[in-house]
Amino acid sequence: MLFLFGVIPCRRLPGLSSSWFACALPPVVWLGWRYRCCRYPCWALGGFLWTLLNAHLLLQQELLPRDEGKSLDATGVVVSLPETRGESIRFNFRIDGLQQYGHPVLSSPGKVRLSWYKGRQSLQPGEKWKLKIRLKRPHGYMNPGGFDYESWLFQNRLRATGYVVDGKDNARLRPAGRFNPNSLRFALREKIRAALPSDPLGALIPALAIGDRSGLSDTQWEALTVTGTNHLIAISGLHIGLVASLAYLLMLKAWGVLQIFLPGPPGRLPPIRAAAASAMLAALAYALLAGFSLPTQRALVMVWVYFGMKLYDRTVPSGDVLGMALIAVLALDPLAPMAASFWLSFGAVAVIFFGIGYRVHLHRRRLWEWGRVQYIVTLGLTPALALYYQQIPVLSLFANLFAVPWVSFILIPLVFGGCLLLFIQVDLLLELALASLHVLWWVLEFFVGWEFQLLPVARPGLLTLVAVSAGVMILLLPRGSASRWLGVIWLAPLFFPAKAGPPYGEAAMTVLDVGQGLAVVVRTQNHSLLYDAGPAYASGFNTGAAVVAPFLRSKGLRAIDMLVQSHGDNDHIGGLQGVLGEVPVSRAVSSVPGMVPHPQVRECLDGEVWRWDGVEFRVLHPVAGVEMSANDRSCVVQVRARNTTLLLPGDIERVAERSLLQRHGAGLKADVLVAPHHGSRTSSTGDFIRAVSPEIAVFPVGYRNRFGLPNRDVVTRYRDHGIRLLSTADSGAIRIDTTGAGITVTEHREKQRRFWHTSQKRE
Repeated sequence: MLFLFGVIPCRRLPGLSSSWFACALPPVVWLGWRYRCCRYPCWALGGFLWTLLNAHLLLQQELLPRDEGKSLDATGVVVSLPETRGESIRFNFRIDGLQQYGHPVLSSPGKVRLSWYKGRQSLQPGEKWKLKIRLKRPHGYMNPGGFDYESWLFQNRLRATGYVVDGKDNARLRPAGRFNPNSLRFALREKIRAALPSDPLGALIPALAIGDRSGLSDTQWEALTVTGTNHLIAISGLHIGLVASLAYLLMLKAWGVLQIFLPGPPGRLPPIRAAAASAMLAALAYALLAGFSLPTQRALVMVWVYFGMKLYDRTVPSGDVLGMALIAVLALDPLAPMAASFWLSFGAVAVIFFGIGYRVHLHRRRLWEWGRVQYIVTLGLTPALALYYQQIPVLSLFANLFAVPWVSFILIPLVFGGCLLLFIQVDLLLELALASLHVLWWVLEFFVGWEFQLLPVARPGLLTLVAVSAGVMILLLPRGSASRWLGVIWLAPLFFPAKAGPPYGEAAMTVLDVGQGLAVVVRTQNHSLLYDAGPAYASGFNTGAAVVAPFLRSKGLRAIDMLVQSHGDNDHIGGLQGVLGEVPVSRAVSSVPGMVPHPQVRECLDGEVWRWDGVEFRVLHPVAGVEMSANDRSCVVQVRARNTTLLLPGDIERVAERSLLQRHGAGLKADVLVAPHHGSRTSSTGDFIRAVSPEIAVFPVGYRNRFGLPNRDVVTRYRDHGIRLLSTADSGAIRIDTTGAGITVTEHREKQRRFWHTSQKRE
């Protein structure tokens, strides 16, 4: 545990200290080994230095800014299962050599994540290829409550992303080797797909067998998340334990026969030791086949410790087994705590040990104790789920009571047996597995159909997290402990958070980082407005569900009082379905009401005014009956707080700007302006900028977007007026608070900067 306490502070550093500090690691290890009094602090310091060393080594693999977007010739090896998404293929590629026009490129990012949009070649793991690629440094959306894509890339040792430039220069240089675990995974996946009929649930079979979840649809993911059963398709303790136990029992039964064919010392090995050794080897083989993910590593180490003790006729307390697994995982990958799965995986086992311990006998009242285990896991993971996802699956206890035994004793044995029989061209067991999967899915859909599936909670702060964790531990105390009910009181801050809205008469505007698109949340003391919902993409990614909804949950906002949909372009309206699917909306206005699926939507028109908590909201555009282009009919909203004015103009261009100047003139004056049309050259005329005369202009643009926005001439125009410029590509989400003393600006990328975040300031 002390080793983990050393890892955590290192991963929270905004920047790394000198790599020379890592040279202290050997003396620290020696000091802790030599002197017992130094052992505990050396464990913590060793964890810090080990993480620091690994982080520095990984950061050495970096793509320089000057090489971004250039066509480069790369030779390397495919090191992951290719994922097919529509017409594209996505895969991880380990670069061995990188050139441009025949000259070596000095900066090599090592392992990268590539997409091949028009490639028709069949990729296989382990193949060596020559590819023409274009890369960019790690970059992802940066928003409160949102997924940190740059963290995920860093944890998976991916130091750049990009795509393959389709052409005749791309060529396979060498086929995959025979003894590559990923090659075997690929072959097994293809056999499974060929054996099963065309069935949407068929994608779950490779997930259960080899940990390949690339075929799961968004609907399937949603059903698993809502019911809290998504852990069942992660190759973890359930799968590894079943494989090891099966190997143990088979060897225990067959060892008497095998001894006849093993003369000498091997033949005199006791059956229990032989069975334990076979269980350990089977667990290792399956872990490699499953991709050696974090839950797999944890489960493998625990299985090895358990059966390793059987080899030497020893027993180890359950807490020590978990501790050994923790140390082993952190030694292999000190960056593992960056992932939510690390805390959920170890947390689930820890709360089971704490809640069950040695106080019960599972062979008595099995059904009751099985239900108790599910209750312990559901309650015990509440703090982690609140911290990482701001929502708790309230039906997971009941769904898992059926799903876990069904998957453990029916589905997984059929999947494993079916995979083995595939090599002799028999697919009967896989068809039975698919039939049992339909039964499971029917039960899960029953729970999905309930109205209240996910309980939204605000993202807990440190004090709230400590209080909730204490409440969970009190509730999990042994039966008969005095005043266990007090634990419920400690949970109250999670479900009844203190309101964090701005003071009366003030507003807080957050321009979310949705790439090349727009989504803005304006909050008053007790109300909230959403202006546009960001884009959606052909791949199925939707910023409404992935960015806007998590942001609202992180702020404890369970509903939107007013939706303003400026116009119908995808980069503004694409995410709307994702928002409406997760957050209730009271009222809606839009210049394209027919495109907004809301029962109370109406057209936004100049002159509409409403007031919330001392803050005035006024629609300035468009005008009824005046024909304009779709962009020029964008809803323009002005927000007037006590001493500050904000202006949201959507994608208006020159025509609409002139119309606004004619009708409102000096009334356009604002302190903060979200730049019209993302800073396009067709907008932000000199007259409009002078009339608004903002202190701050915000450009909602995507990093290295293909439109080249914001336009350089427009940027110069704003700078000539002495206006402070901010960009979501550089700053992530930008929060602007109005106060009596002026304007406060918070750039989320800078506030939450960690050492793995790539500096996005343009050079």
